[in-house]
Amino acid sequence: MLQGVIPAFFSFHCVFFFFFPGKPQRDSQPYAPCYPNTLAMAAQTRFITLGGHRHRFLDTGGDGPVMLLLHGISASFDFYDPVIPMLGKSFRVLGLDLLGFGKSDKPRKIDYSLQLYAGLIREFLEKSEALDRGPVYGTGHSMGGKYLLATALIHPETFSRMVLSNTDGFVSLPQFARAISLPGVRHLLKPLVTGEKMARSMFDIALHNRQAIDDALYRRLLDIARDPEAFETVMNLNRNMPGLDMQRTGLRSRLHELKQPILVIWGDRDRYLSPKFARVACRELAASELIVFSNCGHCPMLEYPEQFSEAIKAFIFEKTPAHQKPCL
Repeated sequence: MLQGVIPAFFSFHCVFFFFFPGKPQRDSQPYAPCYPNTLAMAAQTRFITLGGHRHRFLDTGGDGPVMLLLHGISASFDFYDPVIPMLGKSFRVLGLDLLGFGKSDKPRKIDYSLQLYAGLIREFLEKSEALDRGPVYGTGHSMGGKYLLATALIHPETFSRMVLSNTDGFVSLPQFARAISLPGVRHLLKPLVTGEKMARSMFDIALHNRQAIDDALYRRLLDIARDPEAFETVMNLNRNMPGLDMQRTGLRSRLHELKQPILVIWGDRDRYLSPKFARVACRELAASELIVFSNCGHCPMLEYPEQFSEAIKAFIFEKTPAHQKPCL
């Protein structure tokens, strides 16, 4: 039973999906402009109040177009560390620790929902003046990809283009999966999944190309994933599953409303979210194209940061609209 339950610490939508290989699709690297002011400014980590809660965020500054980075469950924007310097050469990069994770507030008594997160993301873009400076682009990984889609549907015209990496939103767990957040089960699981040995094992399952991550970064990200308060957030998300499910909220049936180009990126060795869901996502997102990274797990931005960054820049700055290319 634990084999199915424990991965919920990283994503309660990933519990039953392991070991589905895929195939590589595309590798092109068109020119992307470089903005000197962006290169000259050091990234700044700051805090901002959104919805009455304190959030940590990153802003590289500069005059380039805005690229918002949204992380996955039990993570933070630190999981984008390897790609931020590369993306920062072409974008004003904004990273946000989503409510309940990283160094943002982790309220216990709150009804987490797609509506809530979409509102917080929109408020962040407004307060950071991102919406006043031309097109805004978004990249979301895993859970962050689902929240990116929800924001685009609830607040139309927020994003000009989007990148979804190993995204959640196309998998629905049965109602009985919520049992892991019951008090007795939760109290048994908490010391287990936040312990060093089990947390390391779960993190390693998410990575196929572990050697690409240096030990210092690996240690820092593992400590973020082990945060006991973030575990409580995951349990709260699990209890509020109906309000966080694209299908149950009716948002999935509205995906056809999204007309902006969307790039779907996946690792062919993802053991948390099967690569088969990449093609499901692509079928439901009309203006989408797909890139599958070979020998890559659940975290392409960590396992292949250069290829990940180049794929994003190629997609954003390409001359041919993404919807004119088939989603193979």
